[in-house]
Amino acid sequence: MQISQNLKLKQSQSLVMTPQLQQAIKLLQLNNVELCELVEKELEENPFLEKDNETDLIEQRNNEYTENVDEAFQNGESQYEDPSKGDYENRWDQDNNLSSKSNNFDTIDPGSIAEQTISEKVTLKSVLMEQANIAFKTSKEKIVSELLIDYIQPSGWLTTDLIELQNTIGCDEQTLNNVLFKMQNFEPTGVFARNLTECLRIQLKNKDLLTDGISLLIENFDLLAKGEIKNLCKICSMSENELTKSIKIIKTLNPKPGSLYSEDNDQIFHPDVIVTQKNNQWEVELNNGTLPKIIVNENYIKELEKLGGNDADKKFISESVNSAKWLMKAIEQRNLTTLKISSEIVEQQKLFFEKGVSYLKPMILKDVAKKIKMHESTVSRVTTGKLMLTPRGIFEMKHFFSATINGTIEGESHSAASVRETLKNLISNEPLHNPLSDELLVLKLQNEGINLARRTVAKYRELLNIPSSSERRKMMKIQSIHI
Repeated sequence: MQISQNLKLKQSQSLVMTPQLQQAIKLLQLNNVELCELVEKELEENPFLEKDNETDLIEQRNNEYTENVDEAFQNGESQYEDPSKGDYENRWDQDNNLSSKSNNFDTIDPGSIAEQTISEKVTLKSVLMEQANIAFKTSKEKIVSELLIDYIQPSGWLTTDLIELQNTIGCDEQTLNNVLFKMQNFEPTGVFARNLTECLRIQLKNKDLLTDGISLLIENFDLLAKGEIKNLCKICSMSENELTKSIKIIKTLNPKPGSLYSEDNDQIFHPDVIVTQKNNQWEVELNNGTLPKIIVNENYIKELEKLGGNDADKKFISESVNSAKWLMKAIEQRNLTTLKISSEIVEQQKLFFEKGVSYLKPMILKDVAKKIKMHESTVSRVTTGKLMLTPRGIFEMKHFFSATINGTIEGESHSAASVRETLKNLISNEPLHNPLSDELLVLKLQNEGINLARRTVAKYRELLNIPSSSERRKMMKIQSIHI
């Protein structure tokens, strides 16, 4: 075989994703908070980018102030403003101590101002620490109590094994138990319990309601959950009436006493899109409060151009300016695409916003993409991870897309979300002593015009965290003793 070199021309098509295109796709799938983080990073790296500090608003205020002053001079109102007749008590120049060193604003501690203006958040640990400082006198007990407070759960329970705590703290078992039992008398009642039974027992003891029968009852809660009332009455040596009274007492207790106090990790939602109704029309707008606002510093660019510089400097300036302008354009395009897709979702799901979840239409990505003439992947990226604030609450944008469930009438269809809502309503309205089985639910749904298989009903019921008919029958049996 002879080996030789040949030169050939070949024409082909291929999809090449430039770095800018990759970044544009990445911007589409970021929510407003993530977009702000990306912009903050770009602000650190690109010297020609800066935040828009609402200069237009400042100029507008200055113009309004100038216009007001001009009107005052034209009307002659300013001629009657006599400083000698002013309120001298509220005038800055009447404070004789302003020039003294004791009132120098540079000496004011900013932290002290913050402490005066921000109220301290009361938490479970802060309340327990105050009580521990009063209850314990020796340094050893104080150290042990502080470490126990660090290990307490938001519920108020102490779930860590005592042997592990003993090894961690480095104290003897007797000292640890003495401190723990003393702290179990702290407020709120029931804190530092190691399980539900101990938590309830502490609260009952505090109220002088702990009897042998109630003690046996809280130790056999599993029988109550199974609906074995007669067996429970036999174990506790109670009649059904006495059992009912005891359960009513237990229901007044708090199984999670620590939940009375707020936690520092409260979840805050930042919607990306806001939907409102004005004049019987649905309006969609972006949440400008969480959107980054950036501009290119043109003055800085002009100053650097005047200074000149070598080829490397000019190249850096050119690349940085182009990157800044492209980022601004990409963010603007991302916002327009998000707004366009959100508006189409609202347009197709008007009945949901007007009447509720039961009227959510079946809709897939293709339905929206076809209307706005975009690719399905673009719609998928925009709707992933973004939140929409509506008069009915905050929803993920993916919530409005649902699979199609065939109806009993030809050509009729329902969304999976609306079917689940209908199923939930049927179970909530079922007869008290006769829960509906999955087979009966299938027949009930068919009467509602929904054609669904039994296994699908079971699947949707599990998604809604609704137990089976046998479990619901046991729960109804418990309710029948008038708890």
